[in-house]
Amino acid sequence: MQINKRQTSTFAAALLMVVSALVFGTASAEEDFSVEATGFLDTYSFASYNGTAVYTLTMSNDGDSPFTDVVVTPEFGHMSWHAENVTFSDGSTTETGFFAIDSFDAGTTQQLEVHVTVGYGVQVDYPEVIVTFSVDSGDSTIGSADVTVVVTNWIAYESNYPDSPATETYSIGDNHTYQLVVDNIAVTKNPDNTTTPMAIRDAIQVTYSGISGWSVSSDDDSWHPFYGGQLEGMEAGASQTWEVTVELTGNVKAGEDVINFQASSTDPDDPMGGMPYYQPYGLSIIPVSAAESYGVDVSGSGQRIADVSDGADVQAWTVGVDNLGNTQDTFSLTWDTSNVPQAWSLSALPITSGELNWQGSFGFDVAITVPSDALAGTLGSFTMTASSENSEAVVATQIFEVIVEQHFGVSLHTDNSSTDAAPGTTVDFSFALSNTGNGIDSFDIAVDGPAIWIPTASVTNLSVAAQATEQFLVSVTVPADKQAGDSREFSVTVTSSDGETSTYSNVTVGTTQVYDISISLESDSDKISIEQGTSKQFILNVTNNGNGPDILSLNLVDAPSWASLEASTVDIGIGSNAKFPVTLSPDTATLSGKEYVFKVEAISSDGESKWSSPYMTVEIEVKETEGEQVEVEEVEKEEDSPGFGFLISLLALTFVVFNHRKD
Repeated sequence: MQINKRQTSTFAAALLMVVSALVFGTASAEEDFSVEATGFLDTYSFASYNGTAVYTLTMSNDGDSPFTDVVVTPEFGHMSWHAENVTFSDGSTTETGFFAIDSFDAGTTQQLEVHVTVGYGVQVDYPEVIVTFSVDSGDSTIGSADVTVVVTNWIAYESNYPDSPATETYSIGDNHTYQLVVDNIAVTKNPDNTTTPMAIRDAIQVTYSGISGWSVSSDDDSWHPFYGGQLEGMEAGASQTWEVTVELTGNVKAGEDVINFQASSTDPDDPMGGMPYYQPYGLSIIPVSAAESYGVDVSGSGQRIADVSDGADVQAWTVGVDNLGNTQDTFSLTWDTSNVPQAWSLSALPITSGELNWQGSFGFDVAITVPSDALAGTLGSFTMTASSENSEAVVATQIFEVIVEQHFGVSLHTDNSSTDAAPGTTVDFSFALSNTGNGIDSFDIAVDGPAIWIPTASVTNLSVAAQATEQFLVSVTVPADKQAGDSREFSVTVTSSDGETSTYSNVTVGTTQVYDISISLESDSDKISIEQGTSKQFILNVTNNGNGPDILSLNLVDAPSWASLEASTVDIGIGSNAKFPVTLSPDTATLSGKEYVFKVEAISSDGESKWSSPYMTVEIEVKETEGEQVEVEEVEKEEDSPGFGFLISLLALTFVVFNHRKD
């Protein structure tokens, strides 16, 4: 049995798959003759080796004069193709290799059916072979037309071909069913020059190669969900029909379009594998129409955090409005700004997207300014709604939000940063703590200083509203043993709840001098009897019980003129004791038998603190023996008692030692 084997083509041959090429020839300016050839698909017809491609050749004399001796002949590009394989027929006469017309009258048209047999042994460099039908009158060519013989073992087409299936209108989710057919057209030549259908081994594939947004499926086992119809050879004269379902699954542009299928095959008998054969487009076309649909999407919204620690803050969004429909649309933009705080300001807000094409977008920026005094946690929001002008049901909304972030700040102030107090006395400092942040804050309060002074804050933690001020006290107690002039500094630190923001203020507490003098008589008796013209002394003990050295101003109160002090001032150190005499020297004129009562008054160096000795009583006795020398008697005067000058020196030394004493 003879094997029908077509030659393979290169991909470049597929580029030659074009619609028909019509060639018109004219014999002269007055003569007009046209030739047109059509095949199964435009100028294409299909045949296997030993098969026959059929065409219709239409000739028209559009001129004013007849043509005589008209001859139609085929022309091939390779000598292996023979004119004897071409027959012409006008329905009554059939001729081989040529067709002769004695006279072709003006204004007449004649059609010929042309059969081109692909003789076994012809050279086929590409599956598509060009044949030219040349029309001559006498020695002149008056017209010609080219056709293409597609050498193939099979042909694929939509079942309605050469008509088209009805154009269905689809919305997303709609589907309709169609049929795709593959016919085995391969034949083998019999000895009697007849032909018989033959089986083929071509690996045939019919694949959807249309536009996105559509799906094609089939329940047939030989239809692959991705690669389409798959045939591994066909029986002689066989025909394969796939029932396929076309569904609109995505957003495609509204209006009419076509779904095309690419049919191809490879020759398993080609030892080199061969190049695939691609059937010309146009046989497997399904017209479709997408119904208008409308949709919109918006983007760019979201929440922003505003930081106003350095002043007013601007937050911005890049907003998008996308046309999700499949036709032109315009979207109105409406804004709800009722939840934007009054002191905040918005940028200009557009009210329309303008007309957007299918898959078109409109973009713009929108911004909001948050003032510097915005409180932490304050929320501002506004809403944008995009509405289709073609469909009230098509809307999209997005919300833009801004929340104010808390920032921290604190200041501390006291009206009095220094004070003095006596030992054992507690003093208070009043502090004003101001929250300079933008949200309620909790502040830790710490006081640093010598523990013996017992520095204490009235509270250890204080909550303060934003931009508000609260008061607290810091107490310090001067230790009882502190000397006059001793002072200490205390640091008051407040720290925000963020653990980082803090400030401090220093206060100083000094020790004031406490004046405390005691005066006593050295003797057990506060009374002395003295004769006229003699002399005696009261010895007074003076003790400084205060916390600082003192300079006492001394004077006699209610004393007689004959009573005197050796010194009018006394320097006495802290804790020191001094002795000083009061000298009594009554003269003979002093009244005998009379008692004189008086005291010593001491005034501290502050000029205000006064101290008094016990009252001293002097009784005057009459001198009994005249002419006797007056003796001076010193009351309870010790033999080795130092003089008053020595006493003053001792007091001064005590003062120096006191001033060098530590806490």
